[in-house]
Amino acid sequence: MTRTVEASGKSVAEATARALAKFGITSEQANIQVIARGRKGFLGIFGGAVARVAVSQRVSASAHAEEIVADILRLMRLSCQLHVTEEKNTLIIDIETAGSDGLLIGKGGNTLSALEYVANRMLQRGSKKSPKIILDVSGYKRRRGDFLKSKALSLAEQVKAAKKQVTTEPMDAEDRSIVHAVLKSDPAVETRSIGHGSVKSIVVAPAKGGTKSKSRSRGGQRRRRKQPSR
Repeated sequence: MTRTVEASGKSVAEATARALAKFGITSEQANIQVIARGRKGFLGIFGGAVARVAVSQRVSASAHAEEIVADILRLMRLSCQLHVTEEKNTLIIDIETAGSDGLLIGKGGNTLSALEYVANRMLQRGSKKSPKIILDVSGYKRRRGDFLKSKALSLAEQVKAAKKQVTTEPMDAEDRSIVHAVLKSDPAVETRSIGHGSVKSIVVAPAKGGTKSKSRSRGGQRRRRKQPSR
């Protein structure tokens, strides 16, 4: 992401120095584009033109993301502290509020998800390769994740005991991905999402045949182990 400022002066060097001073950076930290080199007038007085440059300061995606979230919260008239953690191509921004956690989280995390969506769209306006922003409020998502993992394991035990499928309440994509991931390693149950739109329920059902089907070779036949030559 970049920010750009233009400046003018009697020479390119002077115009550049003025632009860099506005950012408080050195030329090594900037991209400098000369718009007009300027020229001296007749006898150094008449017909001259000033030099103009455009200087861009490169801003990290992390700093830009933090600025976007801070601006959104400011417009909501909320006083918050932000803590940014970088993980691979993800920026986790944890928000600490002064008693406004519930307002930011919303029912089932809906408000937080909406804010996260807006922040990501704003960050991606500058570059499609921007990292993904994940918003959290005082560790809410971590606690929510632990709750969903525990609930998923409990539902799996219920299905195995009753040998009947169960259906969860509607969940957003992020919550569903946690449940699917937790039960993926259990061979006795299988999961699928049902419904329309972004909010769907999950069906947890006994695996067909008692366990999840194993991979078969072409034509549905199991590969026979080759007998060693005698």
